[in-house]
Amino acid sequence: MKRSSVTGLGAMTAIAAALFLPLACEEVDNGQNNSQGGGQNPPVEEADSSKFTWMEVNLEKNTHVKELTQEDDGSYTIVLPTSDPYIYMLPFENDLPAENTVFAVEYMAENPIDKTEFFFADAEDGVNGSHAMSGKGADATNEWTKFAVRMKASIKEFDWGYAGDYLRFDLGEIVTEGSVIRLRMPHMRPMTASEQAEEDAENGAAADKEEYAKAIRDYLGKEFSSAVTSVEVGADMVTVNGTCSGEGSFFLAEIPVFEDIFSMTKVPEEYRHEISSATFAVNTERIAAHQGVQYDRLLSKWAIYKSGETSDELVSWAKYADPDKICDKGPGLDRITLKNKKGLGGIVPGNLEAEVTDLDLGSGTINIMPMAYMRMSQGGGCDLAYEYLGKTYWFNEERLKAEIDAPLQIAADHGMSVAAILLIQNAAQSADPELGQLLQHPDYSGTLYTMPDMTTPESVHAYAAMVSFLAERYSKADMRISHWIIHNEVDGGVHWTNMGPDVPSATYMDTYLKSMRLVYNIVHQYDANAEAFISLAHGWTEPAGGGWYSVTDLLDLMNGFSAAEGDFFWAPAYHSYSTEIANPRVWEDPAVSFSMQTANVSMRNLEVLDAWTSKPENMYRGTEKRRVWLSEAGVGSGISTAAYDDETLYEQAAGFAYSWLKIEALDGIEGLQWHNWYDHPDEGAKLGLRKYNDETWHGEAKPVWYAYKAAATDSQDEYFAGQGFAETVGEEWGKIQTVTE
Repeated sequence: MKRSSVTGLGAMTAIAAALFLPLACEEVDNGQNNSQGGGQNPPVEEADSSKFTWMEVNLEKNTHVKELTQEDDGSYTIVLPTSDPYIYMLPFENDLPAENTVFAVEYMAENPIDKTEFFFADAEDGVNGSHAMSGKGADATNEWTKFAVRMKASIKEFDWGYAGDYLRFDLGEIVTEGSVIRLRMPHMRPMTASEQAEEDAENGAAADKEEYAKAIRDYLGKEFSSAVTSVEVGADMVTVNGTCSGEGSFFLAEIPVFEDIFSMTKVPEEYRHEISSATFAVNTERIAAHQGVQYDRLLSKWAIYKSGETSDELVSWAKYADPDKICDKGPGLDRITLKNKKGLGGIVPGNLEAEVTDLDLGSGTINIMPMAYMRMSQGGGCDLAYEYLGKTYWFNEERLKAEIDAPLQIAADHGMSVAAILLIQNAAQSADPELGQLLQHPDYSGTLYTMPDMTTPESVHAYAAMVSFLAERYSKADMRISHWIIHNEVDGGVHWTNMGPDVPSATYMDTYLKSMRLVYNIVHQYDANAEAFISLAHGWTEPAGGGWYSVTDLLDLMNGFSAAEGDFFWAPAYHSYSTEIANPRVWEDPAVSFSMQTANVSMRNLEVLDAWTSKPENMYRGTEKRRVWLSEAGVGSGISTAAYDDETLYEQAAGFAYSWLKIEALDGIEGLQWHNWYDHPDEGAKLGLRKYNDETWHGEAKPVWYAYKAAATDSQDEYFAGQGFAETVGEEWGKIQTVTE
């Protein structure tokens, strides 16, 4: 589409024109940065208002705020809801001038805005979740303060800015219900000179990021003539075997977790181990010391280099410890075979034992947030000492017993397999600010959860101590975590496992896999049958949100790293919500197909996940299926703000039954961990098996609860038939579709 020019002030209102004056207030220029908090920059030069395209808030379109009003002076007052506040701008009357790439507004806010987000909607298709960009937050202020976001890259990427296009403006993730934000004079404008300089600098940094990511992909795709053939970790020693080929002088290099193999041109002497022949076995002590910090070589990977005067040449892939050659000091736990595919997401104390019994659950997930109950020193309720490699850390045993021990003991009593979702909270949310800063990723830029920092010996020591404590405590027959879900929805890393914005997928996964392998190797000392999951949202070949990654790219990278650096037993933990999460008629989901090239995977096309597990290139060591857990999945029963409706509640049960028949039939899906147990007002959709657990509804069982109870029992078919689910669903009922390439 050819972009035409627009003259004058476009959609500027008379009130906005009268209001505009050069104000001496700071401008918060967020660029493409997503840092938490306001972090206001020094004042920037004033822009030329004659070139502005003025915008107005859409007062008629449904928003997600408590109140939205326009005052007599033209400003807007917004009262925030419990979560996820957003408003819409009116569509452009004319095409946006090509130079107007900065969104700017003036604001006042009672509380800090932790982050912002912008969805670039077009006239035809409206809001697309993947057409979005994140922005930095803003400080609380009782004075009109300028706020600006550079959008040039997103405007180009999403081909946005034509007549009829509009913005959705999201105003925070962690919000205080009832607090007030005021906005005035929203507009699009050209970049100032300083903003252009920042844009140019970021473009240069982006090019450097892409070059670094290319080096990772080149490494994964390379063929090496030398190889590390095995890494065995005993109680006290590490044994590395390998072969060298070619001319030159070779040595074995240890790559500790905190070192970056892709930036290592000359291997430091402390990591070098001599090789005396083409076929070698190197033995070294398991515990080392780096920068005065003890370090377990269980966590390292090992590679062969050829020596050079100014730089060393990497001549093999770097291999981690073989999963079956890690010293086993655990109680000899067998793998739990799920008694059925029926599970529950987010098990917590309460009436859990009755629910597990009534529903005959075979599996569950539990959220583990160690930063809430771990400290570097005793105090704040953390009185349980744990020594790891010469240093003592402290844990809140009272909280552990109540929040984790009790649900796990109930699960063990009933033969359930439990997966822990390991979530690393940001420094601000941590019980110990010192530990929070130590484990918050250096490039972290906002949101609740961070990629753990593994760039220093101190941070690796603390992270390993955390995992070692959890693995040792919860690798027991009567209190067991059998699966470990490493972080949350990593395809949406910028939101859920944050290590900064605009991180190329190869770079992101290189860091993510360091975390996953650290957890996996430590856990395997105590439970040789423990498994690891990568947590993924419903996107497949297309990202599920703006700034996200496609799931297929991440899975391909997982396979690439496994093939290069040694395979281990991992599998997808999938969140197969419908793309219209509140809509119970999942059998009609229009955004999916029965093709490996589908944009999304929801309950309607679970066959795609099953087909993925059946391909040898996706199997563990090419022979064993990586069976999927639907670790956070369910069917909605309308939006959270709507009243309960009998028809929608019935359709939720029908949507579950339709999905369950697929899950039962697909060998590649090992279990469903239904989310949520109870409806929750902050989720946007009523996903629970039960209604709100409040004074009005008291967690009353919904029709879907009874359908869930009947599933996987002798009465399942009779119950489903008696409810008329087949007639409601129609021709899609009971079908398993063939998946095409």
